[in-house]
Amino acid sequence: MRVENRVKSRAPFLIVLSCLLLPLDAQCVGVPNLHLKDLEANSELIVIGEVTTIKTVGSAPPIDFRGQELQADAYSAIMAVRRTVKGFASGQIDIHYVLPLSFVGYRGLQAGTRMVFLRRRQDHYVPVSAYYSDFPAVLSSPPTKDLPSNVGDYTANVLREMLSVIASSSTSTEQKWEILRIDYAFPNSKEVLDAFREGLANTKEPNLRQRLQGELVSMGDIIELPHVIDLLLTNTATPDQRIWLLYVVENRVKDSRAIPNLQPLLGSGDTRLREAAVEALWHVADPAALPDLAAALRDPDEQVRFYAVRALSDIANEPGWGGPGESQFRDHEQEYLAHWQKWSSAQMQR
Repeated sequence: MRVENRVKSRAPFLIVLSCLLLPLDAQCVGVPNLHLKDLEANSELIVIGEVTTIKTVGSAPPIDFRGQELQADAYSAIMAVRRTVKGFASGQIDIHYVLPLSFVGYRGLQAGTRMVFLRRRQDHYVPVSAYYSDFPAVLSSPPTKDLPSNVGDYTANVLREMLSVIASSSTSTEQKWEILRIDYAFPNSKEVLDAFREGLANTKEPNLRQRLQGELVSMGDIIELPHVIDLLLTNTATPDQRIWLLYVVENRVKDSRAIPNLQPLLGSGDTRLREAAVEALWHVADPAALPDLAAALRDPDEQVRFYAVRALSDIANEPGWGGPGESQFRDHEQEYLAHWQKWSSAQMQR
C-alpha cells in the first residue's frame, strides 16, 4: 500500500509528538497509548471538579528519563471537588506534581472543570500518570437512561464521563478535541456511537463535525457515509479532515450497503477518490460490487486496477489466483487483468 496521504489507525503503538534536543543527544519523544482500565486501576481517587491556582513552587530533583537526568520544577494546584468517580474526597484537595524543563510528553494539570486521576501521598495527592493526569469533564453526572448503573465498574464510568464531554452542547470545541485525541482507547460500542451522534448534532464547527462524521463511519454508522462522500466529491472537507475521511472510506467501510454510496467516487475524475472507493470495495468483498470492480479493471490508474484485482480475488476465492502483492501485480498485471475480466464477465452473465 502506498504511504502517501495515508494516516494510521486510531490506536498506534506510540504517538510521536516531536523530536527534541535533550542533554547529550537528540531523542524523539513518544507518548505511550492510553489504556483506560490501567489508568483507572492505578488511581486511588478519580475526582471531578474545578482545578485552580496552578503555580510553580520551586525546583525539583532531576527526573530520570530514558537514562538521562532532566532538570525539573515542582508544581502545586488546588482542586475544588464536585463529585467523585472512584474513592472519596470533599471540599478542596492539594495536588503536587513535577515536570521536566524539557518537553518529553509529560503533562501538568490544566485549569478548569477536569476529571483528575490521583493517588494519595502523605498530606496531598499526586497524578497517577505523567502523560494522562486529567481530562476535561462536565460538572453534571452523565445521563444513565437506558444504560446499566455500572456501580463499581469504574472504567465504564470513566468512559461515560469522557463521552459526556463529546455529547454535551455546553463543552467547548477544544474540550471535545482533547477527548477525541485519545478516542482510540474507546470500545466500539453502542454507548460510544450514541455519544458521537449526539456530539455531531451539538456542533457546527466544520473541522470537528467532519472528524465526528468520520468516526461514526469508522464505527459502522452507514447513515453518515453519504455525507462523508459528498464532502470528498465537492472538495468541501477541511484540509485536515480530508486525509482522515479518505482513510475512513478506504479502510473502515466494510458494509455491503455502502456499495451504492461508493459508486459516485468510482466515477470521479479525482484519482485519489477512485482509489479510496475501490479499496473500500475490496474490504466489502461482496458479489454485488462485481460491475463496479469489472469497470475498475480498466481504470487508467494502476492503484485502482490493483485493488480491483484484490477485491475480485477475495470474492472468488480461486486457488492459484489469490490477491497479489503490489510487486507481483506489477510484474504480471496483464495476466491478472485478463483473468479477472473473464471471470467477472462470466459471473455477471449468470
